Amino acid sequence: MARSIMVDPAKLEKAATGIDQQAADYERLYKQLFTEVEAMGAAWQGADNLAYVTQIKGFTDDFMKMKAKMDEFSHFLKTSAKTYRETQNEVISGAKRLSN
Repeated sequence: MARSIMVDPAKLEKAATGIDQQAADYERLYKQLFTEVEAMGAAWQGADNLAYVTQIKGFTDDFMKMKAKMDEFSHFLKTSAKTYRETQNEVISGAKRLSN
């Protein structure tokens, strides 16, 4: 039994655009979190605040890695869309060169 793969490059590009937007929102939100945590220092000082700030800032690498993974996946989708589109165009071009 033959299996087929149906790929719509436009859908891949649309998904990549959605991920780009989500990645930008994600980055904006975690930067906003850091800004808010820093601002709390004006009203909340002491060892407990320092522990809280240190704990939150400890997530910086994780947040940045997640953003990078989102960007990487978006790039993969865009590259895949381009590859599928080019392959499809090559097949169409090859079919047009066939003689009767």
